[in-house]
Amino acid sequence: MKPRPGLPTDIEALTDVIIRTMPLDPQWDYRFPYRHEYPEDHYKFTRLLFEYFLDPAYDDWQVMVVEDSLETGCEDRRVVSFSVWDVSYRNKKRYGPGYVTQDPVTEVEKQGGRARRDANHKHFQEFWKGQIRAYKMFFGKIGPDQIHLQILATLPEFQRRGHASSLCKWGMKMVHQECLKDISVMASPMGHSLYTWLGFSLVGTFHIQVAGEEEMLTLHAMKYVPDSKVLRVVADNGQCDLM
Repeated sequence: MKPRPGLPTDIEALTDVIIRTMPLDPQWDYRFPYRHEYPEDHYKFTRLLFEYFLDPAYDDWQVMVVEDSLETGCEDRRVVSFSVWDVSYRNKKRYGPGYVTQDPVTEVEKQGGRARRDANHKHFQEFWKGQIRAYKMFFGKIGPDQIHLQILATLPEFQRRGHASSLCKWGMKMVHQECLKDISVMASPMGHSLYTWLGFSLVGTFHIQVAGEEEMLTLHAMKYVPDSKVLRVVADNGQCDLM
């Protein structure tokens, strides 16, 4: 199925996908170990985050979704897979180096997220700060020539149907069309093999760990760099095209 842009009306479907899918990723248990004790908080603040991602006013972010059905030929499809992209390169190019990027995570914290009961707040903060450190270490500041894949999720019963690949290929196409330098992603172990298969290269491995604790997460900084041999710049409009 071809990806389409996510809409505010997709909020319930996206919340369902993320709550059902992300526990397969070790980082979800690391950040939200109390979600079963406080399911109402888990739902509320997960939904709130994705409301920001889907809000057209938050145009530093682009959500792409794929719809599918378990029944062959069924027209009643629903959102089963999605990706969240940091496309702030657009506004950075438009407004220049002084542009301040939008931060939905901070907005959620302002609306009660700092007191959410489903989270281990030390782990939550270390996870977020650790990723920021890793961005700077491996990619430098996300600039006007880079797109970042923030989230990729597919419902378990719809995995191995090519949906995650098609969402990644949307980003790869954007790199070619808009003359971007690369795609960056902080890959979990479950995503590492997919990105490798798609042609992403490993830049480095880093660990998320609260000082004094044994529990630790391992993530992989990866990037996709387009082959310059298959790109040419179209002089009249400055866009890229395939040779």
